[in-house]
Amino acid sequence: MRKLVALALAVMMMLTCVPFAMADEAAGENVVTIAMGTSPNLDTHWNAGSTGAWLLENMYEGLYRVTANGFELAGATSVDVNDDATVWTFHLREDAVWNDGKPVTAADYVYSMQRLVDPSIATTYMRDYGKFLKNGSAISDGTMEVSELGVKAIDDYTLEITLENPCTYFDSILTYSTFYPLREDCVEEDGTGNWAWDVTKSITNGYLNMVSCDEDQEIVFEKNETYHDADSVALDKLVVKLIDDTNTTLSLLETGEVDLITTYPSEETERLQDSGYYHASPQLSTNFLLINTQDTDGNPLADANVRKALSLSIDRDFLCNVLLLATKTPAVAYVGNGFPGSTAETDFRTEGGDLFATDVEQAQQLLADAGYPGGEGFPVITCSYSNSSADYTTIFEYLQATWEENLGITVQLEPLENAAMTELRDAGKFDITPQAWGADYMDASNMLSIFVTGNFINAGRYSSEAFDNAYNQSLQTVDQAARMELLHEAENTLIVEDCATIPLYHANAVALYSDEILSNVVIAANGKVILKDIVALQ
Repeated sequence: MRKLVALALAVMMMLTCVPFAMADEAAGENVVTIAMGTSPNLDTHWNAGSTGAWLLENMYEGLYRVTANGFELAGATSVDVNDDATVWTFHLREDAVWNDGKPVTAADYVYSMQRLVDPSIATTYMRDYGKFLKNGSAISDGTMEVSELGVKAIDDYTLEITLENPCTYFDSILTYSTFYPLREDCVEEDGTGNWAWDVTKSITNGYLNMVSCDEDQEIVFEKNETYHDADSVALDKLVVKLIDDTNTTLSLLETGEVDLITTYPSEETERLQDSGYYHASPQLSTNFLLINTQDTDGNPLADANVRKALSLSIDRDFLCNVLLLATKTPAVAYVGNGFPGSTAETDFRTEGGDLFATDVEQAQQLLADAGYPGGEGFPVITCSYSNSSADYTTIFEYLQATWEENLGITVQLEPLENAAMTELRDAGKFDITPQAWGADYMDASNMLSIFVTGNFINAGRYSSEAFDNAYNQSLQTVDQAARMELLHEAENTLIVEDCATIPLYHANAVALYSDEILSNVVIAANGKVILKDIVALQ
């Protein structure tokens, strides 16, 4: 789709009677327009959202890149790993340059990782990544200097990273945008903190350059001709419209004003599945119920038997395949399929098996064991959720009916505006609320990490010494089979023993577009569309 980018161009077109779209086509430009939510964060160390990460993947190139089926070396040509996987030495590409022509060097990676753990910068989310680096946590806590981080440039094209603990899957972690290189002169000379949105200061090394940026409306990118593999990039120009309202973005798609969107009103699912726009791929994510596990004010949800009763009474197959129109995969545990198991050829979920199934009779017995036979004496509980999703309405109306029918308990529904829901969840002032977590990297440890005591996602305030010990021990274990055994132990504690959360389903990554408009659209292993290969057919 083409957009009039300046009044002068519009006047020229009127004078010459030549449509701008035709002019683009005549020039052979491959231009694609997409839409996403407003204000994606383009600072690699402040972004915590999927839309920001999606754009950053195209603006920067790190040591590794995500592919359709996994990941591969990108900014490095090779890597040497010592026997206990604590020292990773990368040999960088010598043909990689920033979009102003300066070479990408090991010093750029060192600066970026030092900034990652800098206590004046490090967010709670980012500290979860800095902790992998030697002295990273101590630096973020302010007890060591940034210069003591275990990252150093051996020479311009040799980068040595020393880890706090052995980590055989560190290559997977390095795919995340947190570890992309940054140019110190661009970041530090800005002084305003707005360098990432300023096209004159945002110097990047990926295959797209940002050429204009209106944080509230639109960002425009063009192909980076200095990219070392520019000839392989099909995309010439990317226009990103920033729109929160999914009804609006769907309308723009169907009227031809945008080419591709990844979010849509869930009530339109059935129609879109039949329209030819709907393209889906399994995503490494889990949607679950956060439960307030705090033992305060007679909270019945503090009892694991109550939580187990709620979980076992849910028919996830009916919920996903009938009510949600087969757009989700019913959960049989917390970690879904797609994560490596004890070997590169095995799957974590397949090895771990199913951890629960619908069992109403057992659910009723567990509720009775907790002191509420047939729901007698059980206080009213409230399910709080965002009112912006029709899926949530469907899910919680189903849960309300199911729990009242199967367990005899009364459930109150509380749909809220997004801001109010976020505030309630962050304050831990809820009974039950939905949450989702998509893997930042392809390892089951990332999915489980959010339930470690004190993690900011862990809004239900779950805390288990057994879970923490198994998880933390896994971080120090080199042997893959032994590490997986510890992660299975942690997951069993979380789900089987404590039922600290109630997994519902695993979502699909969805891209809406017409095959008559776009070709070569691939959804990567992390659920994000790979933009560089897309070809606009019209």
